[in-house]
Amino acid sequence: MRFVPAFFAALLVAMCATLPAAAATPAKPKPAKPTPDPRIWTMVKGEDTFVLRFSLQRDPDPDFAAICQPGAQLLQIAAEIDGRPFSSGEGVPVTLTAGKRRLELAATAFLGGGDGKMVVEAAVALDPRIFDLFESGDTLTLRIPPSAPKAKALVLTYPLAGARARLADFQRACLSRR
Repeated sequence: MRFVPAFFAALLVAMCATLPAAAATPAKPKPAKPTPDPRIWTMVKGEDTFVLRFSLQRDPDPDFAAICQPGAQLLQIAAEIDGRPFSSGEGVPVTLTAGKRRLELAATAFLGGGDGKMVVEAAVALDPRIFDLFESGDTLTLRIPPSAPKAKALVLTYPLAGARARLADFQRACLSRR
């Protein structure tokens, strides 16, 4: 009767070989690397105007722009918005935040170029402290509160890492004629 324990031992080995390993933890898939943002920060000089813009390279319409007019002592902030959540000419409150800095502006919405996007634009007096906003955090966040009850706020973010390399030149150009 020795074959009975050997038979069961062989059967047990065969069964264990066909069962999945319960104790083994499945390998976690590697998280997909986020695709890098193809948009870049550039500085453009015009006649008595300097623009720090965030857009695709060679795109005529930036996603975000800070437009400095030293002669007029004015800094304009403009951002493109997909769709048409506002009527052209409508007043829109805008909050810009970066790190612990916060700037609240009254903007106006208007229809942009031929792409059908809306642009919100605000102007503020040119002051050296305004540039702190671009140096305070890693991301510039533009927030527009909802215009209808139970609607969500519109939130756009812009990474500031690439802006820092151009910020000193932009600030110097904007404040040089004060």
